[in-house]
Amino acid sequence: MAEIFYDAMVLREPYSGVEVTVHALAEALSRFGTSSMTCCAPRGYRPIPTRPGVPAFRMYTAPRLTGESRFLRILWEQTVLPVLLSRRRATLLHAPAYVSPLLAPCPTVLTVHDLHVLTHPQFCSWSNRLHYRLLLPPSLRKASAVIVFSEYTRRIVADVFPAAAGKLRVIPPGINDCFRRVTDPARLQRTQRKYGLPASFLLFVGDLSVRKNLTGLIRAFAIVQGERPDLHLVLAGAPDRASASLLDAEIKRQGIRHRVCRTGYVAQTDLPVLYSLASAFVFPSHEEGFGLPPLEAMSCGCPVACSGGAPLEICGDAAVACSPDDSLSIASAVRRLLDNPDFRSRQIERGYRTASAFTWEKAVRATEDVYREAGSR
Repeated sequence: MAEIFYDAMVLREPYSGVEVTVHALAEALSRFGTSSMTCCAPRGYRPIPTRPGVPAFRMYTAPRLTGESRFLRILWEQTVLPVLLSRRRATLLHAPAYVSPLLAPCPTVLTVHDLHVLTHPQFCSWSNRLHYRLLLPPSLRKASAVIVFSEYTRRIVADVFPAAAGKLRVIPPGINDCFRRVTDPARLQRTQRKYGLPASFLLFVGDLSVRKNLTGLIRAFAIVQGERPDLHLVLAGAPDRASASLLDAEIKRQGIRHRVCRTGYVAQTDLPVLYSLASAFVFPSHEEGFGLPPLEAMSCGCPVACSGGAPLEICGDAAVACSPDDSLSIASAVRRLLDNPDFRSRQIERGYRTASAFTWEKAVRATEDVYREAGSR
C-alpha cells in the first residue's frame, strides 16, 4: 500500500476523548499496519512513534502557528498542509478529527466522531459551532470514505447528511493494552495517595462538561450516599470553565462537598488503577458518539452503569442502563451494582467479554481496507 498521510493537528495535550483515539490509532497503524505512515502536524506537537525502520515525516511550520491560537492552527491545516501534501505528492490523507483540508490534492478518508455540534449545539462552544458548521459539510462532500465509530453515529450522520450515507464505514476503536485490572498493592496504594482517593467510591472519567450530565450524576449520588456513609464520588477529568460553577452549585445544594473528589486530569497510565479501585463506574452522558471510558472500565473489572445512545448500544447487557434525564434512574442503576453481589459478579464477567472484542489490531485491519477502497476510487 502507498504511503498514508495522517493529519495529527488536534494532538495537543491534555487529551480529551477525540485526541486519545486519534493518537492511539496513529500508534496502532504504526504497530499493526502494512503501509508507511507520515504524521502531519505543526512544530512542537507530540511525536507519534512508528514501526522500526519507518520514520515519521514531521511537517513543520513557522513557530507563530504553534501557540494557543485555535484560528492559526486551523489556518495551518487549511493552507499550509495542502501545500506540503502537494510537495510530497501524497496519494491519500486520513483526517481523523471531523474536518479535512479542503484543498488537499489527494483523496481523503475522514473520521467523524459524532455530530454533537449539529444535534446538541447547546453543549458546544460558539467557536466549535462555527468551526464545524463551516468545515464539516464540505469535508464530508470531499471525502472518499467516512469512518464512524458506532452504528449509532452512522445512523445520525446518514440522517443529517443523506448524500454521505454511501461513504460511511463503521470501525470501532480499540482499547489500549494498559487497561487491565491492577492488582499490585504498591501501585494501587501509590496512585491512591497521589490523587487523594477515598477507600470506597463511584467513578466518572471524562471531560467535566455539561454534556456529560455531571449535575444529574451528583443528584443521583446524593440519593445513593445517604444509605452508604463511607461512599464517595470521584470525578476524574480536566475541568471545564463553563460547567465548573454549575458543579459547585449542585454539590453545595446537595450538601455533599466532603463526599466529592475532583482529581483533575489523570494520566492514562494511572487510569487503570482508578478503574480497578472504584466500586462502580457511572457514565450518564446526555450524548456520545462512542464512549471509550465504559469499555476501559469493563476491561479493568469495574462494573458499569451508563445512559443510552452509543455507549449502551456498544456495551449491551454488560452495562446497567439508566436515563440521563432521571436522577432516580441513575441512582437505581448504581444500587443494582452495589447491592447484589451475584449480579455484580455477572456484570464484571460480561464486561470482560464485551471489552475484549475491541482491539486496535482489528481496527487497523478495517481502517486499511478503507484506505485501499478510497485509494482505488
